[in-house]
Amino acid sequence: MADTETTSGAPVDSEEFCRMCGYDDIFWENGLPTSAICDCCGSQSGIGDLSAKPGSWDGVRGLHDFRGWWIGHSAQWWRPRSKPRDWDMLQQVMNIPAPWRTPPPPPVDRERRVLERAASGALGTETVCRICGLAGPSFWRDGAPTETVCPSCGSESGIDDLGRPGDWGTMQAIRTRRGYWVGLGAPWDDPAARPVGWDVLAQLGAIPPAWR
Repeated sequence: MADTETTSGAPVDSEEFCRMCGYDDIFWENGLPTSAICDCCGSQSGIGDLSAKPGSWDGVRGLHDFRGWWIGHSAQWWRPRSKPRDWDMLQQVMNIPAPWRTPPPPPVDRERRVLERAASGALGTETVCRICGLAGPSFWRDGAPTETVCPSCGSESGIDDLGRPGDWGTMQAIRTRRGYWVGLGAPWDDPAARPVGWDVLAQLGAIPPAWR
């Protein structure tokens, strides 16, 4: 765990868990990055996490963005030899210090999101959540959002999942929401809908490539 208690907006002296995925290593010492490359997610301290600041959504959004990209690509290990046989991704991400998993995103400006739909991409009728990979409901129908709220990650189609496939910048909203959700332990918005024996990685693996 961190050697110094962290408060909102305060610097972190030493960190022994990756800010992106929660892997155990020495990533920051005496307030400086060690340049260690995470065996798990492949992020390097002092590179992808250098501008991160605890205490605000904008300060941690970049971490969620990378985490969402990594998870969207099946959470592949940078060094597979280091992967434990009984690895549990959700258990590991809970090692991420709270300042790098919170606070929650700001309230959604629904009117602005609705106007942005015209510039967003679509794949026709989509029955898989772009954020978490849950299959079943029609999230988009004939290229238009159904405004369905995903019972797994809680995202709303046409509001929380806008982006254009192949455009890194516009896909940030999808990746950051995915990274934030998994960083909290992937809690179900409707716990009663969670299947017995649910496998988060199997579900995430169903995300269409265009939305990863």
